[in-house]
Amino acid sequence: MYYLVMLAGIFAGYLSGSISFARIFARLGKGVDITAVGNGNPGTSNVMREVGKGWGTLTLLGDALKGALVMLLFKALFFTAAPVFPVNLPFEGAGFVAIVFIGIAAIYGHAYPLYYRFRGGGSIGVLFGCWLFLIYPQLLFCIVVSYIFVKICFPHREYPMGRMTPVVFIVLTPLVVLAESLIVTSWHPLHPDSLLFDHIGLGNHLLLYSGNGWLFVAAVFLFSLAVIPPNLILLRREILVKGS
Repeated sequence: MYYLVMLAGIFAGYLSGSISFARIFARLGKGVDITAVGNGNPGTSNVMREVGKGWGTLTLLGDALKGALVMLLFKALFFTAAPVFPVNLPFEGAGFVAIVFIGIAAIYGHAYPLYYRFRGGGSIGVLFGCWLFLIYPQLLFCIVVSYIFVKICFPHREYPMGRMTPVVFIVLTPLVVLAESLIVTSWHPLHPDSLLFDHIGLGNHLLLYSGNGWLFVAAVFLFSLAVIPPNLILLRREILVKGS
């Protein structure tokens, strides 16, 4: 039963990720095909530049929710301490593993959308939502640090978000989570005896992996690795180059 639930979650995550809010809001906002204007990337940054900041913000919100909402839904239904539909877990932390794969399925749904001939974006917005669900204090810290870094090192360059993206989502955030796990103490939110984590972690993930912080760290690195292939494809197509 567990594996059927996980497969259903992966399928739901992929279909949710395949919804292209960039295309939808570009049509609504300006009546344009977002893949035919700007750098052609169906993502937040291109919508911001070519359609407007308001529509770009809605795109980011929609992309962030594509993965996070499905993860939250399946967690609430099957993988909490008191699930709506109890499932026998085949190993400790199996619920957390299922949630992670659902989020990654949403990332690849955005990158290779079923509804648009498998031509999508870099999935950074989807990863943003997944990490808000998993590690939002650490993610927000890394965004602030990266913003300060970009402002100091690239004060007169265009598109600072394009420079922040690889720093935040591919390098800094996984390393910060790893560093935290190496210096964990009783007051730390990842510690199994800590009450703080239940208050600041949207997912209450200790219920999913029973305090195994290394499983948590591995999941964060896996998410980071997942967005590299679609972004390399965009680089080969010179989409990201034209937007920097």
